[in-house]
Amino acid sequence: MRRLICATAVMATLALGGCSTPKPAMEQANHGVGLIAQLESSLTEFRRVEANSLNARGESLLAQRKAIAFVDREKQRDLQARVAAGDTLSSTLIDKLAANTEGLALAQAEYGDTNARNEAAVAALLAPLPNTRSGTSAVQAKLSALGEELSWDIRRSELQAFIKAVKDSVEDGRKKIEEAENKAKASATTAAPE
Repeated sequence: MRRLICATAVMATLALGGCSTPKPAMEQANHGVGLIAQLESSLTEFRRVEANSLNARGESLLAQRKAIAFVDREKQRDLQARVAAGDTLSSTLIDKLAANTEGLALAQAEYGDTNARNEAAVAALLAPLPNTRSGTSAVQAKLSALGEELSWDIRRSELQAFIKAVKDSVEDGRKKIEEAENKAKASATTAAPE
């Protein structure tokens, strides 16, 4: 039994001693870390360019909507001026325009409200791209761990844990065998006629 344990320990030492991480696997993991770094760099640049593009589009949309609101306001003023121009005399026209100041003030307020709604609508349309740095950093950290050779101390502790597990298993098996043999002897003694 002792020889079995010793033989198992020697075999495990030889197997785990030569059982290092294959160089191609470490190179592939390290290559993956580099690729993820390049990906994150490219994604950062893409987000920057996309944010600039979104800002330009937002400014363009806002300018268009302001222009539309301005034209609507001016159209309302023109309409009120024509209504008031029933009399072509300047003084009458001025009196009628003064009477329509409330309508002009309402048109100006509507113009301001329209611009505020347009700004809110454009801001809602332009959501920035999410940041992926935390996700790629986590993957990069896990991949970099695969690209490193385990130290001898870690390998030795893993080997010792394996040897202890084998030894405990053998001891447990030996105890179970002894218990089974004792039960067999006990049942043979009680079953045997005297």
